[in-house]
Amino acid sequence: MVKQLLFVFFCITSLSIYSQKEANVWYFGNNAGIDFNSGSPVALNDGLLKTGEGCSTISDEDGNLLFYSDGIKVWTKNHELMRYSNGQLANNLQGNPSSSQSGLIVPAPENKNIYYLFTVGTDYVSNRRDENPGFNFYTIDITKGNGGEIIAGPINLSNNRDREWSEKVTAVQGKDCTEIWILSIVENSFYAYKIDQNGVDYLNPVISSSSYVPYDKRGYLKVSPDGTKVALADFTADRNYLGSGRLVLYDFDNITGRITSSGEILTTPSTDGVPYGVEFSPQSSKLYVSLLIPPSTFNILQFDLLDRDVALTKTQIWRGSGYRGALQLASDGKIYSSIPNKSYLGAIENPDENANKVLYKPVAVSLGRGTTTQGLPPFIQSFFAPVKLLNANSNIVLSNTNQVFCIGDSYEIVPEINNPNDTYTWYKDGTEVANTRELTVDNTNFGSGLYEVKIESNSYCKKTYTGKVQVTFEPKPLINKIQPYIQCDFDNNHHDGYTAFNLELLEASLVDNSSNVSIDFFETSDINFTRPLNKSNYINSVATNHSLTVKVTNNTTKCYQTQIIELQVNPTGLDIYSDEHISELDQNASNPDAKFSIGTDNSFFDFSLKTQKIINNSGGSLSEVTHDFQYYRTTEDATLQINQILPPYEDDLFTNNSDVYVRISNKGATSCETVGNFKILVEKLPIPQGNLNGEILCVDNPRLSPQPHTIALNADTGTTTDSYKWFFNGQLIPNKTSAVYNANLGGEYRVEAYRIHPDITTPLMGYNTFIVKESNQALIVNIKSVDDQDNPASNKIEITVNGLGDYEYALNSTNLSDFVKGDENLTYTFTNIPPGLNSISIRDRNGCGVTTSNKISTIYFQRHFTPNGDGYFDTWKVLGVDNDYYDIVKVQIFNRFGKLISEITDKNHPGWDGVYNGTTLPTNDYWYNAELIDKSGKTRKKTGHFSLIRK
Repeated sequence: MVKQLLFVFFCITSLSIYSQKEANVWYFGNNAGIDFNSGSPVALNDGLLKTGEGCSTISDEDGNLLFYSDGIKVWTKNHELMRYSNGQLANNLQGNPSSSQSGLIVPAPENKNIYYLFTVGTDYVSNRRDENPGFNFYTIDITKGNGGEIIAGPINLSNNRDREWSEKVTAVQGKDCTEIWILSIVENSFYAYKIDQNGVDYLNPVISSSSYVPYDKRGYLKVSPDGTKVALADFTADRNYLGSGRLVLYDFDNITGRITSSGEILTTPSTDGVPYGVEFSPQSSKLYVSLLIPPSTFNILQFDLLDRDVALTKTQIWRGSGYRGALQLASDGKIYSSIPNKSYLGAIENPDENANKVLYKPVAVSLGRGTTTQGLPPFIQSFFAPVKLLNANSNIVLSNTNQVFCIGDSYEIVPEINNPNDTYTWYKDGTEVANTRELTVDNTNFGSGLYEVKIESNSYCKKTYTGKVQVTFEPKPLINKIQPYIQCDFDNNHHDGYTAFNLELLEASLVDNSSNVSIDFFETSDINFTRPLNKSNYINSVATNHSLTVKVTNNTTKCYQTQIIELQVNPTGLDIYSDEHISELDQNASNPDAKFSIGTDNSFFDFSLKTQKIINNSGGSLSEVTHDFQYYRTTEDATLQINQILPPYEDDLFTNNSDVYVRISNKGATSCETVGNFKILVEKLPIPQGNLNGEILCVDNPRLSPQPHTIALNADTGTTTDSYKWFFNGQLIPNKTSAVYNANLGGEYRVEAYRIHPDITTPLMGYNTFIVKESNQALIVNIKSVDDQDNPASNKIEITVNGLGDYEYALNSTNLSDFVKGDENLTYTFTNIPPGLNSISIRDRNGCGVTTSNKISTIYFQRHFTPNGDGYFDTWKVLGVDNDYYDIVKVQIFNRFGKLISEITDKNHPGWDGVYNGTTLPTNDYWYNAELIDKSGKTRKKTGHFSLIRK
């Protein structure tokens, strides 16, 4: 019979080793109470308890109320005050309703009639301060009196430290049901007292030290249900004060009763608030704390105890309005919260879940006429420790879960308790089905349902334990039978029987729907499925013929099915096919404004053409009806059938001399018949020469029509067999097919070069562009000269030209370095013109020539002279006339009285020196009349005056 590992599906509630019914009735707050015996909490309003904080309640193993207390008074199940053995009313116990935990009731481990009530007091009672009575306990016999009687106590456990004792107390089972530890703390010392068949060992406390010293006595103390952790809430706040209290977590040894760690601080007052209530989840995997952020914010945090760094897992579960309040785990697996002065309790619905899945209901249980205060009744934490149901084969814990079992497999379920004297009774959906410790189930033997075990202990504890698990049988995945996977062996050693397989290709054939399954492959020897194979690249471990196990697992239910598949290696070798030539792509092919081709060094190939060639050369043995043709870039891809080259083939680009492998398989089968190889050879585009910067065509000025001049445009690709087409401004130029075209017009010339390749159907074509610009020498249209200015720098010549060129200008020079470019192309103005004859040259920057103007005369009548022999203006004359431009120069000079004192009739005359008839004339103004006649007969006259200056 197959025993399968069981998998967790989702959480539900399980019953405890004490059956948890001892904690089924709660009394707390102001006449508040709830009853869990129906499975859901029901409000009780018959209690007499009115307490600000501490309270305790106990029921029998069937959930019937026994008694309850506020730490000072004890009420029986009849809601009457219990009495001492001497008849006095039990209304003066050493606890206190204002103590955080006040009291805790512990049943004697091996006597169902005896209970111990432990109390912790406080300094504060009803607006007056009394001395703290410390830590005490009382013994109660429920068979006596009318619902119980205090037969002993108080017995002090404070070790003479009453006044310092805290308000904290908790309890948990020891090594087994025969021992219980009661635990409290004073300052930094934990006191643990063992309770066994001999009663409370109050003379021998186990004392452990804490590195953390509480600042205050208030706040709760709890042990985890599994007895491994202790949580301490150090409450230091009031509505107007925060204090420094922290939540501290300790390790606990429930065998020895010792605290085994120094304590880990988990909260920070300034950010989290100060802690009051604490509680563990049923599985002891999570810790919860309620904190007060003054003045009135109630904060609940969760910590994950399974994490290596518990403090870092701090997560807020809820935050709202409210004062300090307790947290308490209940028999229904929920943790309830008390916020003072409410008519309801809040609840953490699923406390073992991770924080992001936790559901907290602020209003979860109505209390009827009762109202909350700060406290809730504590219990022995072991009441809430779940009994464990195990997989007998693997010891995996099944309880607290809904288990998914797989149809076709059988399972054995056992409780962890194993005492041969105990009685085991199994129920399925409430019907008894077996009386053995081990229960065997499958989908036909009992099937899906709720399985419960009831264990009647016939040993010392005489307890009844129960546990349950929900079982759902689910089908295993279906695996289709497939043909052997035949692979071609065309590697370097294609006769060795070993090659690579891509097992992922089988998945679609093995299962009809792979959306919620995992598919893994294993060697048949790996019966425990511990070493899954590399599905995408598996090399067979046995030559030629080999078997593998495929395992298909449902991802939700974890049920799986297996099947054997066959692999076969076919020693085929590698066929060689003819290479394929393709034209290089043009990078500018999609750019309508492109002026030239740019080769990409790559291209694509239509592999359907290759398929047809292979078929045509197969002699009828191959066709697309009977065979699949798959193309790959590498032998590994072809072997594993990955990265297949698929239509549209334009998406796969190849560089020159690229290898391609074609895998030919029988249609619809994972069987390789042959593999072939060929190369892709990328032929370069014939890209002609061009010039986008512009070829200059020099024309006449004025331009002649027809225009006789030409320029040779050479587009030669360097391959003599290439042919050409020429276009002018987008229009084909007929019958022009040579590499050179003589252009006689400015514009855009596109040239296309064509190259024939014997293995490519369409000629290869590349193109380029010539831009032809017309230009010419400048034609002078006008020259305007301004001379004889008071400031010689203002003498200027302005020239205007006409033409198609790009012109620059030079004065009295044709040296290239003397030419300058003006702001305007067709006009330029020179200033500071020297007296004499000047000429202007105009150069076409496009290289079509230089035009030089005729001589331009510039004259200057001196405004003064200084005949002092220094070589500067020692005589007076008209500057700029000593050249062949003027034929006649006549100048008369007068003094201020109109007397003629000198006359110049020679254009080369050195000028008047300021002497008249041998007499040096004084500084004064003198006048002149001038008449100039140029060689063309034009006369220029001027009358003016100048100064003779003597220094």
